[in-house]
Amino acid sequence: MEKSILLRGTICVLLWIFSFYLFAQNLSVKGKVTDAKGELLIGVSVQVEGTTEGSITDANGIFTLLNVPVDATLKVTYVGMQTQTIPVKGRTSIDIVLEEDSEALEEVVVVGYGTQKKVNLTGSVSSIDIGKIATTRPITNLSAGLAGLAPGLYVRSQDNDPGSNATLMIRGQGTLNNSSPLIIIDGAEGDISRVSPQDIENISVLKDAASASIYGSRAANGVILITTKQGKSGKISINYDAYYAAQRVAHLMPFVSNSVEWMGLINEGAKNSKQAQIYSDENIQLWKEHANDDPILWPNSSWNDGVFRTANTMNHNISASGGTDKLNSFVSFNYANNPGIIENTAYSRYSIRANNKLQITPWLNVGVNLNGILTNKDRGSSNLEGMFENSILAIPTVTVKHPDGRLGGTQNIEDNQVARSALAYMRQTSGSNTSHVFNGRFFASLNPIKGFFLDGSYNYSFYVNKLTTIPVPIELWNFQTNTQTVPSSKEHISVTNSESRYMRNFMDVTAAYEKNLFDKLYFRIMLGGSQEQYVSEDFSASKQDLIDPALTQINAATGDATASGTLSDWAMQSYFGRLNLNLAEKYLFEFNFRRDGSSRFIGKNRWGNFPSFSAAWRISEEPFMNSFRYQWLDNLKLRISYGSLGNNAVGNYDAIPVLSTNQYVFNNIPTVGFYQSAISNANLSWESTTVTNLGIDWDLLKNRLSGSIELYNKLTDNILISLPAPDVHGISTIPKQNAAKVRNKGVELTLSWRDKINDFNYFIGTNFTFNENKVIKFKGDEYSLSGTQMIKEGLAINTDYVLEVDRIVQTQTDLDLIQQMIENAPLDTKTNVKMNPFPFGTPQMGDFLYRDINGDGLVNSDDRVNIGRGSNPQLMYSISLGVDYKGVDASISMDGVGNIKQYFNNSYYTTQLRWSRIVNREVADGRWYEGRTTAAGYPRFLLEGDNRNLQSSDFWLQDVSYFKIRNIQIGYSFPQNIISRIDLTKLRIYGGLENYFTFTKFKGMDPEVPGMSIILPKIRTRS
Repeated sequence: MEKSILLRGTICVLLWIFSFYLFAQNLSVKGKVTDAKGELLIGVSVQVEGTTEGSITDANGIFTLLNVPVDATLKVTYVGMQTQTIPVKGRTSIDIVLEEDSEALEEVVVVGYGTQKKVNLTGSVSSIDIGKIATTRPITNLSAGLAGLAPGLYVRSQDNDPGSNATLMIRGQGTLNNSSPLIIIDGAEGDISRVSPQDIENISVLKDAASASIYGSRAANGVILITTKQGKSGKISINYDAYYAAQRVAHLMPFVSNSVEWMGLINEGAKNSKQAQIYSDENIQLWKEHANDDPILWPNSSWNDGVFRTANTMNHNISASGGTDKLNSFVSFNYANNPGIIENTAYSRYSIRANNKLQITPWLNVGVNLNGILTNKDRGSSNLEGMFENSILAIPTVTVKHPDGRLGGTQNIEDNQVARSALAYMRQTSGSNTSHVFNGRFFASLNPIKGFFLDGSYNYSFYVNKLTTIPVPIELWNFQTNTQTVPSSKEHISVTNSESRYMRNFMDVTAAYEKNLFDKLYFRIMLGGSQEQYVSEDFSASKQDLIDPALTQINAATGDATASGTLSDWAMQSYFGRLNLNLAEKYLFEFNFRRDGSSRFIGKNRWGNFPSFSAAWRISEEPFMNSFRYQWLDNLKLRISYGSLGNNAVGNYDAIPVLSTNQYVFNNIPTVGFYQSAISNANLSWESTTVTNLGIDWDLLKNRLSGSIELYNKLTDNILISLPAPDVHGISTIPKQNAAKVRNKGVELTLSWRDKINDFNYFIGTNFTFNENKVIKFKGDEYSLSGTQMIKEGLAINTDYVLEVDRIVQTQTDLDLIQQMIENAPLDTKTNVKMNPFPFGTPQMGDFLYRDINGDGLVNSDDRVNIGRGSNPQLMYSISLGVDYKGVDASISMDGVGNIKQYFNNSYYTTQLRWSRIVNREVADGRWYEGRTTAAGYPRFLLEGDNRNLQSSDFWLQDVSYFKIRNIQIGYSFPQNIISRIDLTKLRIYGGLENYFTFTKFKGMDPEVPGMSIILPKIRTRS
């Protein structure tokens, strides 16, 4: 027992001595933190690495740490300053001097034919770090994924069919023709859908003439530069990124799905239109009695039933990067699969990329970028537009699908027997849709003497799309009688094989020389030239009487055959140059010039010249700003630019006569001859765009607060339009002429705040754009009207031209007003008889009463007025927020548009009913009907043919402004000390929501898809 007590006492003494020894090895460390100018820094984080011990400098820049191991390392962080790690080495007093973090000022931005420091930019360029975004967000569509990421860039996802692109527009619609920006991928024109987001290093958006004029005749609508990743020297790193996501339609329109109620509403419309009852009382009673019976025989279905589904999508991307001081490589493979939220719209893509660069000698580098893509798409996508247009036949009495797989028609004998589910349209075409893409870029760079660079490249692009189309006979069944409502025949089925080829050759060479003079003046001059050729070819062959629908080749058919083919080409040759001057890092100047010659024009109009000039003053570098720089100002720059851009987006042969074939009878024999199908215009010339831009950039508070504001004025002249022509020209197409002018002017604002509190990092970013569009010159007093959209001088493009609705007639007072208008109607000057003030139909209870705008006593088309600001938004904005703390990160991206209206009146949203057509639920609930005790929001139901309430009016104009929470993301990055054990440098898991929340007043499916004939609405994604 005594030995035991003695042993325990000895152990306790030893432990006490050991702990005292350990404590004696810990220190109290105190110090002061200043910047390079000796200014005290408040709020600096001083952390003992690997522990929770830390401190923040006080108002005097002093920090104090307790229990610091003698061999510890201090980590010192402060926003706007470079992070430092300082070994303690037994010291108790450590003064620390932090250096300014110039990363923000040293940021390099890709511009046309080169790169520049962001602080030295004189033009308007927005840079998007899409490579970083793609690693934290499941971007399935690159063009749609750009929404809200750059001021002035309008992204409209009006076609969400897998594999399709969003519509892009920079700083408004500047032309009455194609307004899409030029897409440049690694120096050559490309398709934005043919590059994987994970392969991209950076995207630059060139918005003004100074930044875009180096691309001359195709830059009038702005330029988007995409730079793919390149290999970096060092150990080979392998990256794998994968996500699985569930997609479904974001919003559905409500429709009447109760068959009995629906038949009653159709009868109500017939009664209001004073027509015979369509559905008999006996039949309606029969459906009432079977209301709770087998839904296959007595359905109560909605248009949405059976159409949309949840699609489980996936994307896998694996890449390897690395190299030596001589050879760098980046190789990637991407696989994407999307089964589609609608049957028969699946899409898959395989993509491989290899970017290699070899330094042969100290003065010669060569490289090659190779990219191959294979895509497969179901043929049902070709029927999407028709499905949305014709699915008004998907009425409640239609059985969508029998459990045995047969498609149902209407189960109601009094319906139009062609009624069917929307699903039937998606099954009526089979076949294949396969595309092969190859892009190759071969380049070399010489640097024979200091400051001189000679670069050249050759790009070859090849695209081929093969389509096989086989119509599929659709059987529609009445399951009550077990008979087909629409008999189908498998005889005389045709097969069509078609192929489209596209080839592009592009080569360029540039020579540049740069030098510093007198240690203050830096200049760089670049001269270059390029030429390119585009060839597209189409071929199609069809043959009747396919012997078996499983066969897909022309020889598998035995009937009549037809074939057709076309080829089109054009070419362009260009010369360009740039001069950059930088005086003392304060005064920056840039001059660009490009001269383009296009085969699309002839004679003196073949060549176009596109110059630009820009300048910037870095005010923050002036001596009189030093006092501010030492306190809160990091960078302040004023920019101004002016230049000219062009647009050659005309037909390849619009400037020369075009012949077509036609059959005619000569000597009683059918003969094929040629005729001039299009009259040429030898005076066709470039559309020209001049842009004036004024901008201010700033970085404040140790680069925590950054922003810019831009004012721009973009004027497009010589826009190609079709002017009136005499009938003597016959059926020949009238050529376009350079005659119109459009102006866009606006303001862009960008703000961002980035800061950290100890280990808690956060950022807030926003951008805002206001754009005003106006047609300056068109056809004088004449105008062009398409539906409700007008193009006229003094208005925005596609301003709506409609009647104004005064009220829905619902009271006796309203009827008395109508009677008074009839009594006060003007006399016909020819007959001296009172005119009918309501040529669209005298309003009855439940009808619209339109306003007599011009006060002539008549309500007619002369009372139409212009409403709205065109078909594009005046306002665009976005907000992004993000935080991360010890490996946990979260972010949210939001964007929206404002001041935009769209006319929305179609068979899915109307008060005009048709036999065997669907009825909108919201319209049905809000309509006027006899005995209604509350105010009606919609006019009464009428049958097809009575259009009094369907005149183009402001009632059917809808506000399609929206605010969308585009992405919500949360993730976790595993600690380095854990994943390094398995040779990983980064491991992150994440989940998120994409396009999940939309706030809008629009009554349709999606404000970005305001019609019902534009393919697919927005899709929600959970990953």
